[in-house]
Amino acid sequence: MKWNGVVNRWIGAILDNDGVEAVPMPEIPDVVEQARQEWLNAQNYYNSVSDSDLVDHAVYMMQAAEKKYMYLLKKARQEGITYSPYMINREEMDNRIGL
Repeated sequence: MKWNGVVNRWIGAILDNDGVEAVPMPEIPDVVEQARQEWLNAQNYYNSVSDSDLVDHAVYMMQAAEKKYMYLLKKARQEGITYSPYMINREEMDNRIGL
């Protein structure tokens, strides 16, 4: 019966939010930038693998990251966000991707 008391206290603590701090949600531009970075990392991973099984995995990761990024961009635009503090100019982007 000892577990009953432990479980009851644990459930009570959860329901009362004892000792739980609220964690603020990240800002939309931060979330979009994180998704963009994941997409770029997936592209870099794809460019670095040669084993056919890893290429399949890299394609999957790249497509999933791209879908997530595009979804978050769409949501940000629906929220009226048109600028990100992470925006870079076209020349810098070309330099990053080797053009």
